[in-house]
Amino acid sequence: MKSLGTVAILGVGLIGGSIGLAVRQRGLSDRVIGIGRKPARLRKAKQLGAVTETTTNIERGVSEADFVIVCTPVQYVVEQVREISQYVRSGTLITDVGSTKQTIVEGLTVLENGHFIGSHPMAGGERGGVGNADADLFEKRTIVVTPEKRTNKAAQSRISKFWKSLGARVMELDCKEHDRAVAVISHLPHTLASVLSTQANAKQLALAAGGWIDTTRIAGADPELWLEILRDNNKQVIRAVDRFLDDLHKFRDALEGDNSRVLLRYLNQGKQNRESMGN
Repeated sequence: MKSLGTVAILGVGLIGGSIGLAVRQRGLSDRVIGIGRKPARLRKAKQLGAVTETTTNIERGVSEADFVIVCTPVQYVVEQVREISQYVRSGTLITDVGSTKQTIVEGLTVLENGHFIGSHPMAGGERGGVGNADADLFEKRTIVVTPEKRTNKAAQSRISKFWKSLGARVMELDCKEHDRAVAVISHLPHTLASVLSTQANAKQLALAAGGWIDTTRIAGADPELWLEILRDNNKQVIRAVDRFLDDLHKFRDALEGDNSRVLLRYLNQGKQNRESMGN
């Protein structure tokens, strides 16, 4: 991919920092501007090589940018992209990395300047912060891009090529379809891991080994961040939880009735689905 020009990253944490490192290590831009509220965090991002310069002023950070990536919590994205659109040039590409898409995409159908296309990297980890950033974070990971009817096709092509240049696989989904899907494969698992983590007392935790640790790993992520994700996608998460509870009750009833056929059906299907992931 040819040079991206000047790249601005608003929010240089785990995802934003990983994008900055990936862009710089792959030679996609010689100028990566980190934008944030806390100078100390920005200094660390620069020291680690995720950005080449920093600022706490959004206008200063994006006014010369050719490509802006918003990596802040989902509840701020719409307001921030609208602000950014006041300062960028007409052809500037703007994307985000939010875990929910419908509220964001539908809130940004009309902008003063720039082309916004929503993105969601299916990558990350329970340990946040730029100190955990990784230039290879997106290698062979899926990035969902969520264009809508008014999306500029050239801009859509550019955003897809950008993510592919970081080693990712790109999938395009409608924002509503995206939110239904991530409710099942991301938001429900986080919900279950969090609730499951509350079930053990201190004596039981002393016995915890691989199964419990592996199953509850994602519960270690930032609670405030996940609160807003679940709130934003609450309708789809509730549907996913209700479906899970229905199956869990069926599993319970099969246990009570010693129904091996039903129990094996769940156990076999679960094994097959897990093995289909290949890792």
